[in-house]
Amino acid sequence: MDVRSWVAFAVASVTAFALRVTKRAGTSLPGYVAARISPNLLFYALEKLDRCVIVTGTNGKTTTSALLRSLVAQDETWISNALGANLLQGILSALLPELTWRGQLRVKRAILEVDEATLPRLTKRFRPDMIIVTNVMRDQLDRYGEVDATLGYLYESTRDETVELVLNADDPLAASLGKNRLNTFYYGLSDWPEDDLLRQEVRDGAFCLRCGGELFYTRTVFGQMGHYHCPVCFEKRPEPQFSMCVRAMQDDVKIREEVRLQRILEYHVTQPLVGIYNAYNLLAACAAARLLGVNPARFEVGLARFTAPIGRMQTFPGNPSRVLALIKNPTGATMVLRSLEGVQSGNPLCFVINDADADGRDVSWLWDIDIESYVKRSPLVSAWYCAGTRGADMALRLKYAGIEPARIHLLERAEETLRVNADEGGSVYILCTYTALHPLANQLEAMQS
Repeated sequence: MDVRSWVAFAVASVTAFALRVTKRAGTSLPGYVAARISPNLLFYALEKLDRCVIVTGTNGKTTTSALLRSLVAQDETWISNALGANLLQGILSALLPELTWRGQLRVKRAILEVDEATLPRLTKRFRPDMIIVTNVMRDQLDRYGEVDATLGYLYESTRDETVELVLNADDPLAASLGKNRLNTFYYGLSDWPEDDLLRQEVRDGAFCLRCGGELFYTRTVFGQMGHYHCPVCFEKRPEPQFSMCVRAMQDDVKIREEVRLQRILEYHVTQPLVGIYNAYNLLAACAAARLLGVNPARFEVGLARFTAPIGRMQTFPGNPSRVLALIKNPTGATMVLRSLEGVQSGNPLCFVINDADADGRDVSWLWDIDIESYVKRSPLVSAWYCAGTRGADMALRLKYAGIEPARIHLLERAEETLRVNADEGGSVYILCTYTALHPLANQLEAMQS
């Protein structure tokens, strides 16, 4: 470690100590301070790792990382940025506690969630062992631009064929990253519950990347996910080495794998989280764990230790109980609503929408959420509450989804959603953006203590 990096490490250590003493959050602050003094410190620490897995993609990064960690970290410690600080300073903040004053790394393995736009800056100087791409969808437009820009970042970061690449076969955009590339593995759903409702979701990968023809789907899961092919050039969904069969109303799923040497293996796993989108996260984690050498007989033990990251449908007990869900883009928000169909029937539903830098200044994505389908399936929602700096935008969106204005309530403060009541035995669901998530979670935890 050069002198400048050593000074950066010292200052960051003092900063982290100060945060601990004052009991303040600032997850990325030590890394931010260190990177300002020495940009090389991050790559110095990364090079000390024996094994590094990167998880990236639009939705599901944090959950997939947490699931994978629960599967692989049963006998040894893995470094991770578990709180989702996925920019360079957040990654450095996760590595710093394991770095010694002699410049050694105490823990040699890491699972790192990395922002899609940040990934090229990382892979220009560092070669991980594995990259998992969960999906590629429209996200914060002011940050990523349109989806082709995000795809460009990922193409740039995954060209090194010595890196194992684990891709979602059901997403034509993510799957395209592995075309004509060695050392690539796919995962996808082989069977899942039929959906009899005609949805109005946004489909980002609607056209073939090879010829521009419109993709034809024999079955769809959500968004652009499904079994697809191009009727013009015959490009099609790659056959996944890891496939999953999901049954309705069952949390037991079957995974079938066929990797290397035509070896076929089948086993069952218990889904720790609801929602078909979490089935993808689980399958991605299981596929990566298998490639890392974990025996599937140990999966259940690992998943029993799994704790869902904040904002992934955690239930906070109380009367009424409250469920907190992070939403940040149209597909993610639509899938959260779909998971509530049938569960959230006669009780209120709250949205807290902010537009700070971390949330994305552009809130046009609210208009691409498939609220109309949710209203058809859950017409008995008693009241709709909107709060946050763009709460009025959300209220307007609900009005245009066909909800009577008298049932839409605009709250002045996000905290007021915590005082919304439900019927006896019911729950209040709060869907919020990034900057509202942790303050609301902290207050919900305080209400229980």
